[in-house]
Amino acid sequence: MSLLIEALRSALLPCSYTILLLALVLLGLRQRDERAEMLGLFYLGTVLFAWLPLAGVNLMLDHRLGGAAVLAAGLALAAGRFRAGSGGAILVGAFAGATWVPCVGPQLGLVLTRGLTESAGAVLPMALYLAGVMVPSALIYLLAAKDAGFAKFLARPRVRIGFKVVAVLLPVAVVTGAYDRLVSELARLSNL
Repeated sequence: MSLLIEALRSALLPCSYTILLLALVLLGLRQRDERAEMLGLFYLGTVLFAWLPLAGVNLMLDHRLGGAAVLAAGLALAAGRFRAGSGGAILVGAFAGATWVPCVGPQLGLVLTRGLTESAGAVLPMALYLAGVMVPSALIYLLAAKDAGFAKFLARPRVRIGFKVVAVLLPVAVVTGAYDRLVSELARLSNL
């Protein structure tokens, strides 16, 4: 329970904003009836790729060009038809998990330490932690599903164009190193 409480606090810290940003871009790219599944698939990709380093898997996403390609492909798929969008949500989640710099508190520190010796035992605690971190994303998705005014706002052409512009700029930011600097700065701000 204390791990979930720590995760909920972390959800409000700048280090979690990159996950929120990517979840919001997916929200803006999808149609209303597809959003819940997109968030679930995004979450699964995030959990898996945040956990893989604990299992000793060296991620190829550290390379800027590879990371940008994965993110661009995921966003392009997520903006397309539903079946392809499912894979896109997982790819964007994978990018989020691979590039996430967690706000490490005592409970997550225990999970990460446990993961070094028993990686399989860290999967569920990592999933629980990331579920807490993603509560703001889930609340925004719920608001989009239940509030007609907010759903209409998201459907406005200018708003959708804004999400598409951000989706195009994110891979560019990865290639230029701006995304890495953003993640580092958000992590630094979380420790103040």
